[in-house]
Amino acid sequence: MSDDVKKPTAETAPDEKHVVKMWTPYNIKVDETYKFIPESKAFIRFSNGFKSIAIPLLRAFNKLVFNLKVEGKENLDNLKGKGYITVCNHVNLMDCGMVAATIGRSDMVFTTIPENFEIPVVRLLVKALGGIPIPRGVKALEKFSEAVGKMLERGQVVHFYPEAVLVPRYNGLRGFRRGAFSYAAKFDAPIVPMIITFSNKNKGLHRKPTPTIHVLPPVYPDKNLSERERSNQMKKEVFDEMEKKFEQTDCLKDNTEVIKKYGLDENK
Repeated sequence: MSDDVKKPTAETAPDEKHVVKMWTPYNIKVDETYKFIPESKAFIRFSNGFKSIAIPLLRAFNKLVFNLKVEGKENLDNLKGKGYITVCNHVNLMDCGMVAATIGRSDMVFTTIPENFEIPVVRLLVKALGGIPIPRGVKALEKFSEAVGKMLERGQVVHFYPEAVLVPRYNGLRGFRRGAFSYAAKFDAPIVPMIITFSNKNKGLHRKPTPTIHVLPPVYPDKNLSERERSNQMKKEVFDEMEKKFEQTDCLKDNTEVIKKYGLDENK
């Protein structure tokens, strides 16, 4: 990142424009009647069984295809069997698989844009792997919030991409939306930050930069603050810890090619 480019902070406005376009011939309605928590016992059994098989396969896939490395997994040791929120930068079409394989829990769910449920074939995998669409209407968001609270209370892991928009192989952090931090503050849940970095070292047979997913220590809400203050505090702390890890890591930090390819505005 050059000196004349404005450095993102926790308060930087998140990207709104999706730079990766997918074919979405299906149309799903995500309103207050949508079942964010599946009620079919048969589907729940199928999904849990599917994920228990998929997770070790994803680990092998991530290593074989991306040469993915994982650091800091010991930071999850004290959270076994507990409900918490995970967040990560969004830099690869398959980074949800990287996160799932790293966390390694079949009860994990991924919040995602509704459009991912409208892509042929992919929509089935997204749902089977525990994907839930983030609605846009006020009433639907209330139901979504209730579902997130119930899942955390049950001891599940709920993943958010606070940047919301995917920018492949972006080196660093972009603006964060408030959602994940609002739910953590509201439901008294810790957040486990993760950051994916890329390096040209040790590529071996891999031609593209190799990713490493860094698992950082959990961030807990401060019960002495109001709910909004907790949310703001967690958002800033999580961003700062992820940014610090990125700066301390010997990884790629230039985005010249990414900016050119996707027409990004780094000075907004």
